[in-house]
Amino acid sequence: MAQADKAEQRTTMILQLGRLLAPIYDLAEKPTPPTSTEYQVVGARFKQDLDRWRREARNFVIVGGVTFVHEFDHITKSPNKLFECFRQLVSTAVFHPDEAQHTLIKRLKACEKVILAAINRVPIEWEKRLFAEKTPFSTYLGIRDAISTAQRRIHYIDRYIEASFYSLYLRDIQRSLEIRIVTTKGDKNYGVENIIAVSKLAAQEFSNYQLIECQPGDMHERNLRIDDTIFFLGASINQAGKYPTSFTPSDSTTNGHQILNAIFSKGKVIT
Repeated sequence: MAQADKAEQRTTMILQLGRLLAPIYDLAEKPTPPTSTEYQVVGARFKQDLDRWRREARNFVIVGGVTFVHEFDHITKSPNKLFECFRQLVSTAVFHPDEAQHTLIKRLKACEKVILAAINRVPIEWEKRLFAEKTPFSTYLGIRDAISTAQRRIHYIDRYIEASFYSLYLRDIQRSLEIRIVTTKGDKNYGVENIIAVSKLAAQEFSNYQLIECQPGDMHERNLRIDDTIFFLGASINQAGKYPTSFTPSDSTTNGHQILNAIFSKGKVIT
């Protein structure tokens, strides 16, 4: 897979992790503690799925020809340890089913936490991308995959932003992230006047959220800041993919961040 698709690969890994652990979560969340037979059946299926998971992980941890061995070990050995505990759970469930289920829940959550942390540590080397015209869905997926990598903050600057941005790109974002939406006053079709209603709802849910209104003259480009990486979008995110769309790493130096921060400081916080 091309390096430019590493964000997409990361999204796929998280999706596959959910599928890998789903049968075990079903056991852990059963109202009635699972029987020994149920542990045996799920354990056997889990063992088969682990082989595929290991192959996917090996591909994912290769970045620029370098294999991130430490992350690979955490991604693959943690579920192996979870599988190894099934033999004990089969025996425990015979006489102490409640205890067995409690142990499963504890180890399952610990396993998932370790794997997700390791996935997030695998670096993404961003490259220039030009999405062809009439590819709005592919373009949306590419931008969404990039946004999903955020660990600290998402800042988006676009004078023509529309309310659909929230449902398309912020629906599954951690509510603890720092969110800044910077746009112009606009009218009923774009800008503050278009998004104000959904922005007020977002402000109630995200712990660190601001909608900032700026003057049109202070905004010249569409920029997306994900943690410490700044991207340039050749078209408004609302039009992405309808025409050839550039999604390119921009100036992420101290100077580049200062330029964006200056735009924020000139604006007025609306919500």
